[in-house]
Amino acid sequence: MNHALVRVSDGADWQVYHAIRRSSLWQERGLTGYDDARPEERLPNHHSLLLKLDGEGIGTTRLDDLGDQTGIVRLVAVTARQRGRGHGRVLSAMVEDYARKLGLHTLFVSAVLDAEGFYSATGWARVASGAPPLLGHADSFAQMRKRIVP
Repeated sequence: MNHALVRVSDGADWQVYHAIRRSSLWQERGLTGYDDARPEERLPNHHSLLLKLDGEGIGTTRLDDLGDQTGIVRLVAVTARQRGRGHGRVLSAMVEDYARKLGLHTLFVSAVLDAEGFYSATGWARVASGAPPLLGHADSFAQMRKRIVP
């Protein structure tokens, strides 16, 4: 298996990126209204990332660089067909490497509660305070932080 994490830049990758997110994070949860034209996706400090397995897109996330050596990991998704095979851990490790290259030292995520166990198992810790305001807050999410070694 050959994994690659790429910053989304071409039309084909954007289509796969949005299809994975729409399916995994909206449709599978009974949600509607996914907007693939959100301007936040294309801001220069927002890194839309696609995990590929042997050239096929299987996972996504967006890493927002806050400009103070911290970042927010947003909307992590792995296709239903590929879940449970360790690709989430690969995605997590590759995003951390990507963040290190940007000079980030601390990452935050607002994890859905059913994913909190995954994040805890991969070194994230719940935070009660100190999360950036841009992370957002909701009772159905766990605000978590992970310090990464430069």
